[in-house]
Amino acid sequence: MLAGGFLLMTGGCDDKDKIEEEIPEVSPESPDKFVYVIFPVNALGDHAYNDLVLAGILEAQKKAGFYTMLYAPIDMEEGILMLNLALDGINSAKKGECLAIIAGNEYEEATRQWLQGKKLRDGFGDDVLLFETNGTDLPIHTFLINMYGASYIAGSIASLFSYQAAVLAANAQDLSIQRSITGFSEGFIDNGGTSVSTCHISDNHEGYSMQARAYELTDSLTETHRFIYPIAGGSNQGVYRYSRENPDKFYTAGMDVNLSAYSAHIVFSTVKHIDRAVAEYLTAWNEQKELPALHTTYGIGSGHADIALVDEYQSSYKDLVEYYRPIVNEKEQIYEEKLP
Repeated sequence: MLAGGFLLMTGGCDDKDKIEEEIPEVSPESPDKFVYVIFPVNALGDHAYNDLVLAGILEAQKKAGFYTMLYAPIDMEEGILMLNLALDGINSAKKGECLAIIAGNEYEEATRQWLQGKKLRDGFGDDVLLFETNGTDLPIHTFLINMYGASYIAGSIASLFSYQAAVLAANAQDLSIQRSITGFSEGFIDNGGTSVSTCHISDNHEGYSMQARAYELTDSLTETHRFIYPIAGGSNQGVYRYSRENPDKFYTAGMDVNLSAYSAHIVFSTVKHIDRAVAEYLTAWNEQKELPALHTTYGIGSGHADIALVDEYQSSYKDLVEYYRPIVNEKEQIYEEKLP
């Protein structure tokens, strides 16, 4: 569907040549810049991270007017196919003409494989942006939003609601999730909580889109835990549905965006301003201004990670959040320095 400078391609095409033919190229009749966006599998419509990414792209596109192709694959095979085709196109284009946004670290290994043995044209690295990777050795722009500090504050607040808490995480493979797990656990224990259990929905990226499984695990976890901290993308909707259907059984947190409207038992939301990071990069790239560092980590000190309290709890916990901001900013930096 083409509308207002956007082309949305969804998965389900078995023909590689057909997909390749559908990738638009910059032409004299179109704007002189084009942005490819490859989303993770089943990502759009998660009411959180990926929808926020889309909002940031829409904001930048509205101001700048470049064409954007959004690709939402049905499986990883299709996603990697589109990734490879997009990177091929970037490498054959002129510097600053096309940008590839790889909107998930699920594609990091495939990106590395594509890069092997490739002769990259001048400025290639400025025309590719990969999200949420811990790697700093790639010759492309990457960024990571560090949620350790915000999650530490989240754990501190959660300890006021329960002595036992559980983290429901998408999978054990995504190292960016570990920052959130560690931050929440340390904040919870440091402030009087007795124990934090961690439960993984899956052993791979599919854990981000398994709402039914998250619902089942929440039912099990709430037998012994009164606070559930969900870090599972679209799967979090299963947690919120369970909380609506089982009122007064447990408390929980919104994730990535303010989700207080999704359940009366969301105390706060741990917010990632991923839309801001995306829009900032797109604007700088489009206007040929100085780009962020090749590998950038944003944290609570930059304002890209934060805590949004539900109105009901503003008066009770606002001062606590403000008290912890400078403390967790320092803790976050120490945590990063200790990572291998």
